[in-house]
Amino acid sequence: MDRRQYQEYVEHFNNKRYDRVTGYFAPDITVEYYDAGQMDKTPARTLHGAAEFAANYKALHAHTREVIELGDFWTDGKLLFAELWTEFHTFKDTPKDFHWKRKKGDVVVMTNWVLYNMEGNKMKRIRIAHFRNHDPGEAKFK
Repeated sequence: MDRRQYQEYVEHFNNKRYDRVTGYFAPDITVEYYDAGQMDKTPARTLHGAAEFAANYKALHAHTREVIELGDFWTDGKLLFAELWTEFHTFKDTPKDFHWKRKKGDVVVMTNWVLYNMEGNKMKRIRIAHFRNHDPGEAKFK
């Protein structure tokens, strides 16, 4: 996967085309991360498979608009690294049973570093590392 192909993946994600996003995945994909930089408040999560990934993001996007923008990018064919500017714009209070709490109008802006293990040009393992939070006033995608 080259930068252009990865940018297409980002566009599918930003436009909630989950079936297109998961088309980049190996059948046994795992996604490991902390929710929205909440390392001190929530346990790490691991999603297994495309269906679990899509269900997780559909639940999030029911109340929060998430936009990612690609910064630095590197790949050697087996590993892929992406620096992602990530914004969360909450347009409806999160449900009481949701794993993190946000109120309507909350904005979270962060940089995440993402490492992908690639297999046959498909994403097999995704590890999302939170690098830093930014001032919500720096949001680009209001």
